[in-house]
Amino acid sequence: MLTMKKIIIFFAALLVSASFVRAQDSMLGIDGEESTSVGIYIKEISTGRVLVNRNSQMALTPASVMKAITSASVLSLEGADRRFETRVALRGSDGGNGTWNGDVVVHGVADPTLESENFKSRRGFCDSIVASLRRKGISRIAGTVIVEQHMSDAGPILQWELEDIAWPYGAGLYGFNWRDNTVTVYPNTGRISPEAPGLTMDVRRSNTGNDLVRGVYSDRLMVFSRNTRADWAVRTTVPDPAAVFGAELASKLTAAGISAGSVAESASTDSETPLYTHRSAPFAEILRSLMVRSDNLFAEGMLRSLAPDGRRKDAIAREKELWATRGVSPRYTIINDGSGLTRANRLSARFIGDVLEWMATSPEGETYAGFFPRAGKEGTMRGMLAKSQLKGRIALKTGSVSTVQCYAGYKLDAEGKPTHVIVVLVNGFFCPRSQVRKGTERLLERTFL
Repeated sequence: MLTMKKIIIFFAALLVSASFVRAQDSMLGIDGEESTSVGIYIKEISTGRVLVNRNSQMALTPASVMKAITSASVLSLEGADRRFETRVALRGSDGGNGTWNGDVVVHGVADPTLESENFKSRRGFCDSIVASLRRKGISRIAGTVIVEQHMSDAGPILQWELEDIAWPYGAGLYGFNWRDNTVTVYPNTGRISPEAPGLTMDVRRSNTGNDLVRGVYSDRLMVFSRNTRADWAVRTTVPDPAAVFGAELASKLTAAGISAGSVAESASTDSETPLYTHRSAPFAEILRSLMVRSDNLFAEGMLRSLAPDGRRKDAIAREKELWATRGVSPRYTIINDGSGLTRANRLSARFIGDVLEWMATSPEGETYAGFFPRAGKEGTMRGMLAKSQLKGRIALKTGSVSTVQCYAGYKLDAEGKPTHVIVVLVNGFFCPRSQVRKGTERLLERTFL
């Protein structure tokens, strides 16, 4: 027979147990958390002690946190100092009197940074070609300018949403990329800057807002606009970056007094004379740029650097093989791209955490940790933990698409070295996105302060 004391203890235990369950169910304290998929993994690197572990094996959509995996793979396999090299050569023979009997050939290597707004110090590709031709005394090209690009499955990734493709963040990767693969369009005047041969605009009035739509392989841009101002402009992606480059180079050649035909006037030979080689920024600088700004085009370009002569699936296979050999099993992961723009990717918090831990203790650890934007200070983390004692001490890659908000990175010591791995994946939330961010801030402050 139970005594009153035992009954009180029994019910007290039930209350404690219920409170523990509720605490687990509302770890972030967001509305609807019991119906939201949440994966959390926080681990102290030096001791191996796991501080928070909730559904860490559940495979969830990582959104742009995928970029952290891409960056780790590229840094490990290709190194911090590698660069893209885009070669320009003359194919044919010298015809004398300033004439080149043949073509100018640009060998595209899928460098996503060519003439990018984000690497302005390395711009001037067309000017360098013109200057190189003038130094050789060439004033007439009997052939034409050829852009060679040997990339299979180029362009936007089929798993991306159609609604993303026309916007700058949805720019596809090609064997030759130019000016972030975007142009500025002025829908109410029909002007496109710079010139984008083949791209057409179909402008329709809208009472609900502005929108852009373009199919994966389409040259037709649909613009839905309620803005009637002549100077209204919007940036959009292009289906053929090489054509945009060709038009710009043709204009530069004409301005310099160098003529080039649209077709070769004489048979070209296979021999080539080097003209100019453009070298990109080192991979470490590109990776840092794409992580801080969450650049999808750069991420896709870096992924494809793992298999420059293969398909996207070959680059992903090499990436998965890398982590398998390091003891981080990719068995229950789904990877379709390098940027995370597709909602079809699936990674677990534990998989991401294991990759982060491996990198933190590797020879590339300091370089890799430096790719992550610091909380309250820069990039996509500028507004997070800005008034907390953790400002500058948390470095995370963020990821967000519709009803998805994710974070992955490190807690840093006073010298900027990683001490803890942090992964928070939230899928299918019902509350405002700001609640998820605030809930993550509270979780980190409870864990570390």
